Amino acid sequence: MRRLGRLSLLLLVCLPLLAWASEKSSDKFNIGVRLGVQMANLMTDAEWGPYPDIAGPGGVLSVDFSHGFADNFYLHTALGLDFRAYYTHVEMGIACDGDCGGAWDGDEIYSYLYLELPVMAQWRTSVLFFEAGPVANVMLLSDKEHVIPKRYRGQSDGCYDDKRFGAGVAAGIGHVFGFGLSVDARVLFQFTDVVDGGKKCLTSHSEEVEMRFDPETEVTTTKVLWESDDYMGGSYYKLLKYQFGIGYWF
Repeated sequence: MRRLGRLSLLLLVCLPLLAWASEKSSDKFNIGVRLGVQMANLMTDAEWGPYPDIAGPGGVLSVDFSHGFADNFYLHTALGLDFRAYYTHVEMGIACDGDCGGAWDGDEIYSYLYLELPVMAQWRTSVLFFEAGPVANVMLLSDKEHVIPKRYRGQSDGCYDDKRFGAGVAAGIGHVFGFGLSVDARVLFQFTDVVDGGKKCLTSHSEEVEMRFDPETEVTTTKVLWESDDYMGGSYYKLLKYQFGIGYWF
């Protein structure tokens, strides 16, 4: 229901822009709309944590602007809403006496809504167009549905904060039909991390213990042979998106 509400918000924001777009197009300046589906990949060297190396589905709805400087060269910009969702399966069991512990198994869901602003140079031929340029995004909403209760999430909970601003590059190829319909495929890479510098707080503790039981005293002693705290949080959290879009130029 929450994700449905976000999609409804996306439509409410974009519909007034689409009505305005149909009145403003001209020969050299065109306005259109684009709907895209995507797979967003989080790439990291972290071995575990709330941002694992996973991919999630999503989509984008944008109002696009195209200004022609020559017969083949255009500046293509857009104002879009970008929705991403990530699903991570988790299992955890804790056994103890009293009112504590439990067993949890299911998908944790991370949902995000961004404002996306690409600015691309576009070269058109009679068959295909090619485009590339920078992309900026601003996070509008985020929601995280956890399976494991907060008190059992351990050190990983609270180590990270989502960055509100991101920057990257995009490149695409597509075709514009004579009646205004367009199809395209894009690759977008965000070279800024999607999380802040607090990611360095994740560690994993390991140790080897020797236990000895004295039958005379019936006492068990424990000796730690070795122990270590290894940094597991990862040094980078980048984003790579594959996107397919269908649009219409008015």
